[in-house]
Amino acid sequence: MLLKAKTKYGELQGVPSDVKGVSMFCGVPYAKPPVGKLRWRAPEKPEPWSGVLKCDRFRAAAMQTKATMPFYVKEFPIDYSKISISEDCLYLNIWTPAEAASDKLPVMVYIHGGGDVTGFPHEPEHDGSHLAAKQVIYVNVTYRLNVFGFLAHPELSQESDYGASGNYGLLDQIAALQWVHENIAAFGGDPDKVTIFGQSAGAGNVHAHCTSGLSKGLFRRAISVSGSGVVSLMRASTLREEERKGLAFQEACSCGSLKELRDLPEAMVLAYMLKSGINCSFCIDNHVLFEDPSETIIKGRHHDVDIMAGSCANEGAAFGYGYRTTVNGFRGAVNSFFPGMEETAWNFYNIQSDEDAAKSTFDVMADGAVFGTNYWARVHNKTGRKPVYVYYFCQKLPDEEGNPSDEGSFHSGDLWYVHGTLGRSWRGFREEDYRLSDLEMSYFTNFAKYGDPNGKDLPEWRPYTADQPCSMLLCDTPHMDPMEKNVGAKTALQAE
Repeated sequence: MLLKAKTKYGELQGVPSDVKGVSMFCGVPYAKPPVGKLRWRAPEKPEPWSGVLKCDRFRAAAMQTKATMPFYVKEFPIDYSKISISEDCLYLNIWTPAEAASDKLPVMVYIHGGGDVTGFPHEPEHDGSHLAAKQVIYVNVTYRLNVFGFLAHPELSQESDYGASGNYGLLDQIAALQWVHENIAAFGGDPDKVTIFGQSAGAGNVHAHCTSGLSKGLFRRAISVSGSGVVSLMRASTLREEERKGLAFQEACSCGSLKELRDLPEAMVLAYMLKSGINCSFCIDNHVLFEDPSETIIKGRHHDVDIMAGSCANEGAAFGYGYRTTVNGFRGAVNSFFPGMEETAWNFYNIQSDEDAAKSTFDVMADGAVFGTNYWARVHNKTGRKPVYVYYFCQKLPDEEGNPSDEGSFHSGDLWYVHGTLGRSWRGFREEDYRLSDLEMSYFTNFAKYGDPNGKDLPEWRPYTADQPCSMLLCDTPHMDPMEKNVGAKTALQAE
């Protein structure tokens, strides 16, 4: 077991994980703390240190508010008394099964979800030891969120070398990938065999990296978990729109200048963020992003990397289906999740009245995720690029008694399976769930190793092609399916 690693910046001491043969290095600095004058600036390389840095504990989560949505508070319980939040958050965590630095194992870098406003990599479902046990190195990353990570402002744009601002959270992730490229060999990793993957907003960030010139060459493969590619839950706004938000936030903080805003204690910035209700997201800054990632993907201008993408059968279940109360609400949901194909999708649903909307059992969020995933696969395949592997997670998660839950295969529910952390959940998972989790981890790690999820004794997973637009159904009996019965797939097949 490898418990020491000598990086470009200094030596690290790791600790054994809970899984035999896997060591972990927690709280590894990949950039300087973005505090003081470095608040709202691109990350800078970390300072070297002398001696041995002990990496036996997770560092702070990024500045954020506590999760409040009752469903997810119960699903992913977090003891906030044991979690600190701070601007000083640019750290990553590494799980490695390597026995020596010369092992050259493939690397998987995970970007957590949470809408780029909440979440952190050391949530209970994100433990990387089980994935690492399948002979990959697993890395997860803390990055700046919301106002701390994505605030744009005219004065920030003026002071930057590239004439723009915002997108600091994305720049943090790029800095982490650069750190991995420079240092992962010390942990037994191969810097030329890096896979990035993320879930929900993390998948949206993966799409951004698949289109950004700053990320090109830092990874070979990408996995999108409930993000879809085209119908991303994260849409880029314009720089000017985000700068207007920045000015509004400055006013909400009663500050007369950027300097005054920078001088505010982090707790006050957080308090004003909560009070103002302002949420910042990534923007088209002509530096990290030149257009919305979805547009770049639709035009086939994204990086030619191996792609795996999928979604859950009941994506919207955890959020409720409030859009079903009226025709206009239903139409708005369709317009949101089927960009460019709104009329085609609307005709499939055939909602004529508020009563039709109320009686509907459609999950437009789930359909839209399938549409976006299939659209991405179709474009990728059409441009003669590397194979795309599409999946559809349709395993109904059990309730506490082990019976199928009402919410089924809900958004984020597959994270327990992807990370092999079912034992950390309150749900009554069955033997079939543990088998599926092991299968899914094998598929994901094989993809990281070979660009192909298939392996010995695994159900065959065929790539998506124009002639055979198929998906792997991940459930008790995993199998390939054309998905033609699904609204999202039908509209994707008609997309040009």
